[in-house]
Amino acid sequence: MELTNRQKQAMTTKRKLLYTAYELIREEGYPALTIRRLCEKSGVSTGAFYHHYSSKEDLIAQGFASYDVGLTEFLESYEEPDPVKAIRHIVLSLNQYIYDNGAQFAKELYISQLSIKDSYITRKDRSYYLAVLNYVEQAMDQGLFHSTMNAGGITDFLLRVGRGTLLDWCLHDYAYDLMEQSARDLDFLLDNLTAGRG
Repeated sequence: MELTNRQKQAMTTKRKLLYTAYELIREEGYPALTIRRLCEKSGVSTGAFYHHYSSKEDLIAQGFASYDVGLTEFLESYEEPDPVKAIRHIVLSLNQYIYDNGAQFAKELYISQLSIKDSYITRKDRSYYLAVLNYVEQAMDQGLFHSTMNAGGITDFLLRVGRGTLLDWCLHDYAYDLMEQSARDLDFLLDNLTAGRG
């Protein structure tokens, strides 16, 4: 179903606000981010902001949803025959997305998610979760994973470790290379899940 012009305009406005917020957070830090400043810099009216978001925290929380939209588009043409490599690619791509948007952005995403009751990052209807689950199921069907856990349990475990690495990076004040550590942690898990694989 094709989007209407109004829906396309709404998506453009939301994207503009989100990316302007990322830019302002990188330049000035989250505490300096105000809705007025954000609207001025993005060229979006305050009324339009409140039409799409209830607060700046709500906007920041949408960062994960923005990643999921991009992931869905990417997966439409993604062809990786090895489900283990696909899992690695998808999990690392989220950490790369957060890293690319800046350390302060990562911290604010987690703060916003910890301060709300229904945290988006742990939802099991997210494109991210469903994509990893799909490839975990494929890996299990092909006999590539050796575990007593079911596909949902393995998916939860992999994503918990990914979130844990991001949180640890924030807690250590970004003192190490996030992507190198993320790859090492994930490779350790995947190597153990595939141990004994022909």
